[in-house]
Amino acid sequence: MKTEQSGQDGESKRRIRMHTMRLVHLLAGVVRPSRTPKSFTRSELIRSIYERFQQPRSEEEGPRLRRLAQAECLVLAVLDEIADALERGLRVELRGVGVLTIKQKGGRQGRNPRTGEPVAIDPHRVVRFRASELLLARLNRPGNRSPERQKSDPRQLVFPIDGDHDRPGDAQTGPTLPRSARGRRSGREGAML
Repeated sequence: MKTEQSGQDGESKRRIRMHTMRLVHLLAGVVRPSRTPKSFTRSELIRSIYERFQQPRSEEEGPRLRRLAQAECLVLAVLDEIADALERGLRVELRGVGVLTIKQKGGRQGRNPRTGEPVAIDPHRVVRFRASELLLARLNRPGNRSPERQKSDPRQLVFPIDGDHDRPGDAQTGPTLPRSARGRRSGREGAML
């Protein structure tokens, strides 16, 4: 009981700190860039399905979800059915998304990367996903591509040195030689100060 309470206290203290930091940033006028999520989690899927089917709709458009728990039950049931089918060794085809299949991997001899000693790897099954052509076409539409970062010139100085404000890059003149043709420098001979 005591460990549960201390875990809850730690969680509430963390929430208070996060809330306080947000207030400090707001008062200071600091605009924090919004982070783009790196993954779409199950809870986010539940939330988006709930928001999509929350409004009253006709029968053809789908059911109306009155509570978030209904959306959670729906998502968990679908994911459970997919997992059960894969467990039975069936191929799961989701039109417009892709195909999930099970592949049997045989036992083999591996190696521990830290110690280098041989390790026996037991036979096991793995899940393979193959995206559908519709999904790939949707991902590769010109409007869906994320903007590519501009490649920076490694010779360009991030903070210009006094007097170099008008010159882009460093003072190198002439053609740049490949690394292999430049030769190696030993010690501090070619170090920039």
